[in-house]
Amino acid sequence: MAAVRKETLKKNNRPLFNGLSSDYKRPWLLVGVLGAGMRAFAEMLLDAGESVVGTDHELNACESDLPAVVHNLAFRLLHPDRAEQIFADTPEYVVYSMAVQESCPLLQRCRSLGLTPMSLPQALSQLLVSHNQACVAGTHGKTTTSGMIWCILQQAGRDPSAYVGGVMRSQGRSGVFGSGAVAVVESCEYRQSFLHLSPSTVVLTGIEPDHFDCFSSQADYDQTFNDFVARLPTDGTLIFNHDCQRSATIAATCGRRTISFSLHRDADWNAVSCESDPPGIPASSQRQTFLLRNRNHAVGLVPLQVPGLHNRQNAVAAIAAAVSMGVSVESAISGIGAFSGIRRRFEHRGHLFGIDWVDDYAHHPTAIRSTLVTARTVFQNRRLIVVFEPHQLSRISALFKDFRSALLLADECLILPVLPARETASYAHCSRVSGTLVRSISESGGRAFLMSNLDQVLGRLDHSGRLGDVVITMGAGRTHQIHDEIYRRLQRNFAA
Repeated sequence: MAAVRKETLKKNNRPLFNGLSSDYKRPWLLVGVLGAGMRAFAEMLLDAGESVVGTDHELNACESDLPAVVHNLAFRLLHPDRAEQIFADTPEYVVYSMAVQESCPLLQRCRSLGLTPMSLPQALSQLLVSHNQACVAGTHGKTTTSGMIWCILQQAGRDPSAYVGGVMRSQGRSGVFGSGAVAVVESCEYRQSFLHLSPSTVVLTGIEPDHFDCFSSQADYDQTFNDFVARLPTDGTLIFNHDCQRSATIAATCGRRTISFSLHRDADWNAVSCESDPPGIPASSQRQTFLLRNRNHAVGLVPLQVPGLHNRQNAVAAIAAAVSMGVSVESAISGIGAFSGIRRRFEHRGHLFGIDWVDDYAHHPTAIRSTLVTARTVFQNRRLIVVFEPHQLSRISALFKDFRSALLLADECLILPVLPARETASYAHCSRVSGTLVRSISESGGRAFLMSNLDQVLGRLDHSGRLGDVVITMGAGRTHQIHDEIYRRLQRNFAA
């Protein structure tokens, strides 16, 4: 059966998954399964009735790092060194994360068995080849906007599939394989991954400098987005950020139907006013309401369960996308009101020791600034302590002044060594680079300290944290583990 399915895929470009469950299917092997994208893909496969073996070197991750699929009977999580268990039942397909080197021993073992490993973008494109793909791309806001669109379509009864780079709080997962014709796909430009997709709708949230380890210039970066939009069919739709000149330039030359969104009146869809709940209520229930307009016509008040100007803009984009796909404006507004957010996106983790604890994925200066501006609105007249782990040396080097400027919005910064992530660098070098950032913040009038590890961060917070503080952990790496450690300490103290 496996040979037949592979041959069908090869000759006819049909989906990897055919939806049939009457015959036994050998499992999929997912290499690097604890990555955000691979988790979502695993969840989609399990929804589709497939069985999955996942491998990852990070098996000692804390509970919050483990995907919900570990509790699924059709899923097994193994260390890559456990070859006898991994290959006890020869995989039918092998998919590897973009963070996994093609030369890794496990993939070499697969090739020796006659299996041809696929990258995650390749496998995803085949799994969704028969879907109408609503693809969300851009430097910021992809995850939240994707989650919002999925929530609107789900509330409208479309039963869409979803591939989202973060866990949707209402679902407890990031991947869904629905019965509907539409798939909402967070589409990443890293290493041109999104060029494997076949979008019918593209939402372009905006373009800023990023991924300096794989794009040689900004012209190269922009061209990749141009190439992605060009994958739209002639009757496809581009929904773009009117406030981003680079996105607007692509829209002006793409030759497709275009719809603009903005926080200002001069776009097709815009938000012109906002009322937030009064300050002082718990951050976990902080809401905002804004007036949505279609050109010059007010179409309704939009209730959001998530704070921040950036989320208001994400919501306008999501509603514009849903309406372009045939959802009524009224249903779109109602649907987005059910969106409760994404984990690690201004996620309120609790109120302990008189301190509010917030976790956020921000690792780019623009995202850091948006998070801290939102925090100043939600937690007015409170001291903000930021725990930040820089992500990639190339990003810090290219955007150093922007990082300093954004972090100066905090009252105190506890900065960890840079997480090199796909780069090769010693711990000492990563510490020196973070130390340079700490020194620059301090010399600019801010308050910053270099932390060698998470334990030292916790020690600092134990010593200097005080009643009324707000601690925000930020980064694409491990800073969220601080919250888990705090709860573990509480449990130990309670047991003692």
